[in-house]
Amino acid sequence: MKANRFAWALCLAIAAVSCSGGLNAAIKSPTPVTASTVLTADRGSVVFNDDFSDPASGWSTKPTDDFRASFGGSGYVVVASKFVDHEVGAPYVITKDQLSVAVRATESSSSPDGSGFGAECSRGLKEPTLTYNFVVQIGGTWDMFRHDTRPGAANPDTSLKKGTSPKAPGATSITVQLMCATLSDRITTRLVMFVDNAQVADISDPVSDLPQLGWLGGLVVRSVEAGPTTVTATHFQERDLTL
Repeated sequence: MKANRFAWALCLAIAAVSCSGGLNAAIKSPTPVTASTVLTADRGSVVFNDDFSDPASGWSTKPTDDFRASFGGSGYVVVASKFVDHEVGAPYVITKDQLSVAVRATESSSSPDGSGFGAECSRGLKEPTLTYNFVVQIGGTWDMFRHDTRPGAANPDTSLKKGTSPKAPGATSITVQLMCATLSDRITTRLVMFVDNAQVADISDPVSDLPQLGWLGGLVVRSVEAGPTTVTATHFQERDLTL
């Protein structure tokens, strides 16, 4: 499930650039990530930052039967249920070929195993599209999925890699970060994952018909059938990896 981000497109994108250093970043010479570039969690220039203190910032609060989101004193609170990845697009819609997305959040102690939260990259401004989801789960595991909702997709849902996380979601906040860097061949995307600045994986995924427009970021809340989960996001950041 993806919450709609595009109603805010132009005005919020301009505001994000002017408020987050995007105009300053524009004067730098691009240095694209290659297949061999050594990457750290602080790579790139910040293009969007949000501490979820402004309910009018553009994050979705439209409810569905399995998703509710609201702003409170502690941050952006998502209550989710059913077996689904709830993808919530950020209100920053300037696409980047090489993007880092980081989400800091807590998760309710009553959340069942298998639920979790993380970061996502979605390709281009149109739906349906291709999305990468990196989620750290209750119980201390993580996985990396490619979801391709385009008509006729040969592999709509593909698990690319799984592992054990150095930290698990819970009452203490953790930062989950995903880098999506499409390489110069315009087919291969390098995917680098971090938990609290510790790299947990670095893989590459070729998609021959990858949409050409670029990546947009968002947060992911994973719920399962065993019961609801509550994720409270306190910080969200996007970086242009080429600057």
